Amino acid sequence: MLRGVDLEVRPGSLIRVTGSNGSGKSTLLRLLAGIDAPTTGRITARPRTAYVPERFPADLPFTALGYLTHVGRVHGLGSTAAVRGAEEWLERFDAAGHAHTPLAELSKGTSQKVAVAQALMPTPDLLILDEAWTGLDQSARAALDEEVTSRVTAGGTVVYVDHDPRRLASSADEIFHITDTRLVRAPGAEGTPSPGSSGGFAVPREARVCVEAEGESGASVPEGLPGAPVGEQGLGGGVPVVRLTVAVDHSDALLRALLTARPPWHIRAVTPVAAEAEGRAPVPVSAGGEAEGRAPVSWAAGAGAGGRALPALLRYQAALLARSQRWVPPVVLYGAFMAIGVMAGQPILDSFGYAAAALLPIAAWLVRVCVNNEPAAARNCAAAAAGPARVHLSSVVTGLAAAAVLGVVGALFVALISDPKTSDQRIDVSLWDATAAGLLAALTCVLLGAAIGALLSRPLLLSTGWGIQATAAASLLVLVASASPANAAVSDLVSGSQTGTVTLPLLPLAMTGAAAAGATALACALSSRRS
Repeated sequence: MLRGVDLEVRPGSLIRVTGSNGSGKSTLLRLLAGIDAPTTGRITARPRTAYVPERFPADLPFTALGYLTHVGRVHGLGSTAAVRGAEEWLERFDAAGHAHTPLAELSKGTSQKVAVAQALMPTPDLLILDEAWTGLDQSARAALDEEVTSRVTAGGTVVYVDHDPRRLASSADEIFHITDTRLVRAPGAEGTPSPGSSGGFAVPREARVCVEAEGESGASVPEGLPGAPVGEQGLGGGVPVVRLTVAVDHSDALLRALLTARPPWHIRAVTPVAAEAEGRAPVPVSAGGEAEGRAPVSWAAGAGAGGRALPALLRYQAALLARSQRWVPPVVLYGAFMAIGVMAGQPILDSFGYAAAALLPIAAWLVRVCVNNEPAAARNCAAAAAGPARVHLSSVVTGLAAAAVLGVVGALFVALISDPKTSDQRIDVSLWDATAAGLLAALTCVLLGAAIGALLSRPLLLSTGWGIQATAAASLLVLVASASPANAAVSDLVSGSQTGTVTLPLLPLAMTGAAAAGATALACALSSRRS
């Protein structure tokens, strides 16, 4: 939870955010990246943004090069430029040999290199780094340090969080600390202006930090800790907790000693204490609103996402769906429905009605699969690049398109094996008219199923425990309810099979189109709400 935050991020600045675990650092970074939205206040301007999450998911069904190419396209790069950029950054991070390795098979360090590369390759105006150095080897950390400095010198803006208080300490233009849900600025007297900056400050070399660590029950502080730290030990939640103050120059060695002790200590927080040591309190940033879990932020200037974002996102979501194989269960279920309910020689309109009705819950299922298919951290990277609404829209459209393709295949199957006659075999039915009506009825059910899937997924349905049951119940309800456009479209086909009259379900189609558009718009509007 963050309250009363008013922050202006200027071009060409390097900004560090500090705070204890759970204080809201990652929340602030997601706000800056455009992933989350403030509950009150506003964010003005939107530069081209890239984001490195704290934990990058390894369960994406792509190779390293394949994933980076998709993300590059989402950022607006052409296919050739995206591939070239991906290869260059993998080479720079000494990971070129893993370009065609599935992400799930990469080591944690190499996976982190991919996470950093996806943010650096599009050359964003605003770069958000949430513990981006964690897991990188020494050469990769040096490469990232160099690139951050280069971006800032070129006029870009970098906002970062890192557990090492010395990380880019001599280059930071501003340092903000989150404490008691407030964002405060370290006083300018405590820092030294960074080279080439018009103001701001960095952590001085003599600064000290407080390391808060938690040990196992009965653990004692190791002897001979580097830097001769001073502090206190107590209990927190029934386990030993120690707070050690040490000079910044010795912080790495102290952290290493605690982490490698037997038993090891868990690092809760690393907090600068130079201001408090001099007897001065941090200077608060001017308040400008209130938010639970979010904070109002003001940008100086920026540009929106490129026009290539949505097509690239659709391509990415389609590849994600195909490679994940989560489409298999709904497709198999639809095939089972068709095998049971559609037989050769049956009246064509009856078969079209059955095929359309069976498609509605399948469409809802496929939309839910696509909306929930992408790991949250990967979705956040895409949202920073193109906006959360576009990302959510692409997932809904991908599920809808998959269901529509399934509906076309089912309609062609029905047209090939069914008898173009009425139920009593007395009246011939035009095959073309029946097929047109069957396709429109299928599309009607697909659209209504997509609306159900969009409404019964995140962000509207935060708990997924009852998602499948709710989807099945809602699908059955709209099929049997007399006022439902899906019921009307299917009923027209069944009635036509009795009378020989083929009615195109244009009104039900328009109604379900409006319902699908409204449900999708609502879900996209709420997509920046944290789940």
